[in-house]
Amino acid sequence: MAKKVLIIEDYPATTEMIANILKTEGIEVITAVDGTSGLEKSKSSQPDLILLDIMMPEMSGFEVCQKLKEDPKTAKIPVIIVSVRAAENNIVKGKELGAQEYISKPFDPFKLIEIVKKYLEK
Repeated sequence: MAKKVLIIEDYPATTEMIANILKTEGIEVITAVDGTSGLEKSKSSQPDLILLDIMMPEMSGFEVCQKLKEDPKTAKIPVIIVSVRAAENNIVKGKELGAQEYISKPFDPFKLIEIVKKYLEK
């Protein structure tokens, strides 16, 4: 059975690029354009991994990460933050909120696959 990854990202071009990278590896992709729909889809689809942007309308990725980790239904799903905000304080905050990894944009597609596979194989 194919592994499922939920991409929570408000910029369509980035979503499409990440989705295409994952699909070449045989990974099923679910997408959400904001934090609210991302939280809903994380519960309804139970993905194996979540790729999460930080800067989004309505609810930041930090808020989404916190809510995911507080909810018993989603707390065990690994979260990887993928953000242009690469300052050390953002990386520390993301990990404190429960993210397993923090990937800075722009990113190396091979590095993304390597990190995603690391968590999907656990």
